[in-house]
Amino acid sequence: MLQEEVYRLFESEIENWQLARNKYADLEASVSKRIEFGDFGIDVVCNPARIRSTMVEVQRKLEKMRHLPNNSQAAAAVDSSNDSCFLCSDRRPKEQKSIVVGDFEVLVNPYPIFPIHFTIVYKKHIPQQILPYFDEYLYFTRNLTNFAVFFNGANCGASAPFHLHFQAAEKRYFNVVGDYSTLPRRYFETVEQDDKLTLTSIRKYLRKAFVISTADPLRAKVVLQKYFMPYITDNMLNLICCYEDGQYRIFVFPRKKFRPWQFFEEDPQKRLSISPASVEMSGSFVTIFREHFDRLDANEIVDIYSQIS
Repeated sequence: MLQEEVYRLFESEIENWQLARNKYADLEASVSKRIEFGDFGIDVVCNPARIRSTMVEVQRKLEKMRHLPNNSQAAAAVDSSNDSCFLCSDRRPKEQKSIVVGDFEVLVNPYPIFPIHFTIVYKKHIPQQILPYFDEYLYFTRNLTNFAVFFNGANCGASAPFHLHFQAAEKRYFNVVGDYSTLPRRYFETVEQDDKLTLTSIRKYLRKAFVISTADPLRAKVVLQKYFMPYITDNMLNLICCYEDGQYRIFVFPRKKFRPWQFFEEDPQKRLSISPASVEMSGSFVTIFREHFDRLDANEIVDIYSQIS
């Protein structure tokens, strides 16, 4: 069973791969706080494990990004060296192992956001896209039932927008998954419903969020295209999917922009290095700077969501 295999891979990598062992140990030093908004909350995390290089290099890269187009592709160009792709098999650390599943490989993410965090990588170097590989996306969701599988559009949060990939982490860490079950019904509005599928929007939730609930993968794809095709075309869509009670639950977050104005602020006392992707849309803001963690409050969160969603 795939889920058992990925758990075994994780245990093996932590035992045998020093970089992964160190970064998951760093993750334990993360600090967090929860900001309540009535019936739901948003988590804020300061996570040192996300740092890929020294703090000086991080600051230099961030300064460059502040003067580039507001999308993931520009960010990735700065974050790469010699046009390399860290997801391509010939560029990965030799210690990194994988599980081959058809045209994809499952890898332990060595720069984690979550205590168990995987990247699901297409074998060939092709751009980030969802529709041609939506069946595979749902396959991983169906076979990793403890997990949420998430996808970041190439212009709104993908860390490698030039190489197709999904990510996966245990679904208990995604606030939106729990909120779907616990929020009062007044938060939900039915957009489309038949005997095979329900599409609902989550209202008064700070950001635009929709949920496709169905057991039928084909219907899910049809509805995704019907309502969200402009965002798919513009690579401005975040998806989080889990499989529960015999249903795919696909959380859809259409996006207006990648980063808020706070990222580009000249005054360092007002600047926030927040690059929202699926994790932030799910209800967890991640930063690597303690001062930004301390400054991020309810007003900033509301403002950031209003800009990007």
